[in-house]
Amino acid sequence: MSETTPAPDTRPSPGAEDPPPRKRVNRREQILRTAADVFASQGFHNTSLADIAAMLDITPAGVLHHFGSKTDLLTAVLELRDDTDPAPEGSRMLDHLVATAERNAARPGTTQLYAVLSAESATDEHPAQDWFRDRYVVLRREIGEAVLDRLAPEHREAAGTPGPDGRTPAEAAAAAIIAVMDGLQVQWLLDSGSVDMAAVTELVIDSVVARLSREG
Repeated sequence: MSETTPAPDTRPSPGAEDPPPRKRVNRREQILRTAADVFASQGFHNTSLADIAAMLDITPAGVLHHFGSKTDLLTAVLELRDDTDPAPEGSRMLDHLVATAERNAARPGTTQLYAVLSAESATDEHPAQDWFRDRYVVLRREIGEAVLDRLAPEHREAAGTPGPDGRTPAEAAAAAIIAVMDGLQVQWLLDSGSVDMAAVTELVIDSVVARLSREG
């Protein structure tokens, strides 16, 4: 009677490691971050869905599968920036602005994206125009409230009282702070060694608060 050859043992040897699990590709996030880079370097109007798709080795239809249109993709890119920088309430908002300016110096791509698209949105029928207009309305209100909160109680009434144009000194101060921060981004992008965005932002905030305190 012949002997039966035993089947080979295919079990892993003791101590053998399992192969690392394959990372799942989040295609939507890839498209979003690639679009942010291209919009920052080329602007919205000069960028096509084909440009973005080619960088990811997919078709324009693949982009539209995740974002219904180029405009929807633009909106998602803009909202991505805000989602990473939630703002606190009260006077801490002013400290947050200084910290944001400091962080912007460490992420030139995001800073360029915002500078390019905010300026481009002022052109006729730009799809991001409403987004930026609404953003500035909210920022002026929130920063104005933060300025009032930073003032001593005896100075708040005067700073919060509307003038002949219907706007309060605190709202004017907020507009000045925003204008400085946006202008600083352009100067920094053109010559990063020429300005310290965080230091200048802090200086302007301290200056407008001091001015309102004197007037109050």
